[in-house]
Parts: sequence; structure tokens; C-alpha cells
Amino acid sequence: MSFLSPESVQLELAPDGTLRALLPDRCGMNVQILRAFPLSRDDQYFVLRDGKNNELGMLESTGGLSPQNVELLKDSLDNRYFLPQITKIYTIFEKFGSSQWDVETDRGRVQIASKALHEAMTELSPVRFLIRDNEDNRFEIRDVTKLDEESQKRFGGR
Repeated sequence: MSFLSPESVQLELAPDGTLRALLPDRCGMNVQILRAFPLSRDDQYFVLRDGKNNELGMLESTGGLSPQNVELLKDSLDNRYFLPQITKIYTIFEKFGSSQWDVETDRGRVQIASKALHEAMTELSPVRFLIRDNEDNRFEIRDVTKLDEESQKRFGGR
């Protein structure tokens, strides 16, 4: 895979709403942007692929991209990687191998139905957790120590 020079990449929206990547030697149509490391380095290493799943190259970071290109890249990633952040835990209730969560996220209050807690949670670091619900939607607690005291107590009883 080749690294792309940020200055040589021009992203634009096609008339049909899909993303195009204009590169010095080619034009990628129906471009998809993926994070090479979506959980550990979500702000670095972006893979660009065309509509036929051919890799166009990789951007190491958004540094050097024009503000318009940064906005198009971030919009594309936001659409692909929808990951609400849990900011408050009202209740966690576990019964008969499933759990019910009542939480506040950066997208609003939501009820989460998941498998048993130990099956629904993935510890990404000692303070960072990924929660997967019964429909495979994902929610993240980026830093459990930054939740309010009551939320930490509810989560600590997991």
C-alpha cells in the first residue's frame, strides 16, 4: 500500500452524492474512507478505496489536507463509524443472562438491551469500554473515570 501525499489528494462530492478522490495519476470514484486502526488510532491512517474495493492509498493523517478535504473525510468517517459516546449511566439491570442499560449518550438518552454484561462489554483499556447491544450497535465509554460519580458506581458494579 502506498502513502498518499496530503497535498496531492483532492476530495469532492460527485453529483450523485458519492465521494471522489482526484489523485495525480488517477481518479477514484465511489470512494470509501476507512480507518486502518478504528479503535486505537482513530485520527490516523486513513485508507482510501474506490467503488470496486481497489485501494487508492493511505493518508497518514489529516495534516496537510485542505479544510474542505478534512471536512469531507470527517463526514465520510462519521457516516461509516457511528459510535455514540456514553456520558452518563442512569441504570444497569441484569436478569436471566441479559442486561438493560438506561444511558445518556452524545446523541441523546437511549435504552440498550444487551447480552449478559461480561458478553456485551469489551475492555479496550483499563478505562475505555465498548458495549455491543443485541442488534450489534456499538456504544463507547471513552474514559470511565470521566463519568460522574454515580455513573461510575453503577458501572463499577458490573
